Amino acid sequence: MRIAFNMVSLHTGGGNRIAKNLLLSLENHPEHEYLMIIPVDKGFDYILERSRLPLTVIRKPHRKTSFLSRLWFDNVQIPQYIRSFKADVLISLTNISTFFPPVPHILLFHHPHFVYPESLYYRMIGKVEKFRKKMEKICFRLTLRGSTITVVQTPVSKERLITYYAPDIKPEAIRVVPHSAIPITPEPARSFNYSYDKNIFYLFSPTRYYPHKNLELLEKIAQQLIKMNVSGIKFLITLDPTHDIRGARFLKKISRPPVSDYFDNLGFIPTECLEDIYRHSQAVIVQSLLESQSFSYLEALHFHKPILTTDMDFAHVVCGSAARYFPPEQPEAWAESIAELKKDPLKLEKMKKDSATRAEEYLVSSEQVCQAYLKLAEEIRLPLKNN
Repeated sequence: MRIAFNMVSLHTGGGNRIAKNLLLSLENHPEHEYLMIIPVDKGFDYILERSRLPLTVIRKPHRKTSFLSRLWFDNVQIPQYIRSFKADVLISLTNISTFFPPVPHILLFHHPHFVYPESLYYRMIGKVEKFRKKMEKICFRLTLRGSTITVVQTPVSKERLITYYAPDIKPEAIRVVPHSAIPITPEPARSFNYSYDKNIFYLFSPTRYYPHKNLELLEKIAQQLIKMNVSGIKFLITLDPTHDIRGARFLKKISRPPVSDYFDNLGFIPTECLEDIYRHSQAVIVQSLLESQSFSYLEALHFHKPILTTDMDFAHVVCGSAARYFPPEQPEAWAESIAELKKDPLKLEKMKKDSATRAEEYLVSSEQVCQAYLKLAEEIRLPLKNN
């Protein structure tokens, strides 16, 4: 089978990791031929240079583009690449892709903004960003209509997709495929240059700055800890101040004492250093208002770390009993729980065991994910071959 993969917009974050892990697992399936449409300089070349497969690769330079240029690439250039490669199936991991694909199309949906219209996120963003999201939703609807199968990561995503896009997709065309965060990186793991203090309770928050990540909540939690006279706690955050002006403003706000005592910004973290930071952290905090499956959850479970997170359906479906859940508008509840875990090692240890149990129940391997996609590709291709 000849399979085309559209990964072109997966520059960072969970989407980028999904693509890399899938690419790694394809090494176990040389029976197919693959076309990979990828972004330039986003970590794919390390895998491709070591691949034993005769991959056909198209690299697209990453730059901020207009909707028109994105529409042109998705709906003119990608179909041309597919026809030239003579693909049997297109698999897009990009949420938005070709509206009228020339072959059967599997689309991965993992952009929660499209299915949480009630989210506080939409009260946080400005008119320009709201308009952009409206345009993206239109493109997503058109992509859905042209897809043969749409893959989601959780049953919650499936339910919400049916609720908000019922005219555009049939329930039987939606499949749930949980994704895998492991391996964290194709490169060898290495230590991160940071002086850990054995007397500090570290909470790891691995994310870039985006409004829906709700990083401002961490400052409010720190303020509550100050009021409670609880010290010896640090949030390890991973912000690049050049990535977003709002992130730079947040860093400036938390740089003032006494709040600054509760934060260390580690900056951009190479994925090969993530394991070291997880192992040195007592817990993982995910204060996000929107997620699909979140690699932070999957990684925390893999390393058997306690999780503190928002009381949202997307969190419960992944974390189960491995997390403590809090309303995003109640920083005092988060602070009280953090103080309790720092004070009571037995409760912390119980949460670690719960995380290990949930990991055993929930986590899947990258190979299982890869096999699921290849099986779906065979499913939508075979009827065409029999006609």
